Amino acid sequence: MQTIYLITGAAGFVGNHVVKILAAKGVKIRALVFTKGKEKTALENINAEFFYGDIRKPADLEQLFKKEDSSEYIFIHIASKVDIGVTSFNQELHDINVSGTKNVLSACKAHKVKRLVYVSSVHAITEPKKRALTIEAESFSPESVHGAYAKTKAEASACVLEAVKDSLNAVLVHPAGIIGPGDFSNTHTTQLIIDFAKHRIPAGVIGGYDFVDVRDVAKAVTAAINTGKPGSRWIVSGHYTTIKNMFNILGRILGEKKSLSMMPMWLAMAGLPFLWFFAVITGKRPLYTRYSLYTLRSNSNFSYAKAEAELKHKPRSLEETLTDTAAFLKQQGKL
Repeated sequence: MQTIYLITGAAGFVGNHVVKILAAKGVKIRALVFTKGKEKTALENINAEFFYGDIRKPADLEQLFKKEDSSEYIFIHIASKVDIGVTSFNQELHDINVSGTKNVLSACKAHKVKRLVYVSSVHAITEPKKRALTIEAESFSPESVHGAYAKTKAEASACVLEAVKDSLNAVLVHPAGIIGPGDFSNTHTTQLIIDFAKHRIPAGVIGGYDFVDVRDVAKAVTAAINTGKPGSRWIVSGHYTTIKNMFNILGRILGEKKSLSMMPMWLAMAGLPFLWFFAVITGKRPLYTRYSLYTLRSNSNFSYAKAEAELKHKPRSLEETLTDTAAFLKQQGKL
């Protein structure tokens, strides 16, 4: 029986790396892309069958399943909306991350997929107090996490575990802050690197987070296809770094001699109304938001011990990631 790999969010930041890993193995891939034509940039010359659609529409997911198939399916659900600017309930965010995931679960049940790998987030996990070590959660509660994005990922993750109880073979991967080359959509961290290189950042903010290379996340996602029992969960994190250290590394890579000054958190918070006003006037994404500031002072003490033991996850250095990211952005003409 032939195995067919079905992937949502295939042309996205994580998705395009997952598709490339699978394509290198010569497997059959059906990739769902939200924006038609995006695959021509992110997945140029990749041997895959592309479909266009929206996970909020069950009929669009049905394209991936063909009646004449006598095949088994592996479904990798990556598509989601990441928005660190939204603090309260947002309908679009909920429709994509929660309702879209429910549609995926229904399709997987109906077509009896062999396994579903759901790419969740560490933000779905309730934050331990006093910087205690964060390990894989037994359950998920939207009420116990902060920020609209985190709440949708927690709710979606809870739905996946419920589906496991209903006999669906599904597992969950929880990446930390994703960074690296191959970001054709300019996610927030990639834009931060571009802004730094173009001297658009007047000062950094005191704080830090755990960042993991997108290529290491993609490897873990593909490893999860054949690892663990239904309901297994893995935190895929990298290395904690302060924003100051990240800028210092970037400065060395880009040949910048002058380091940025760092402002305290209270001053960054005071600047939020001005950034919001500037974003409204210009239509550009603000340099930082209330939720991104919260993240920089949150407990990002994540353990990837389980992923290391079971998925062979070994995060590369931040310097290697930033070096490769800068090279990618130069190649794309963005630096």
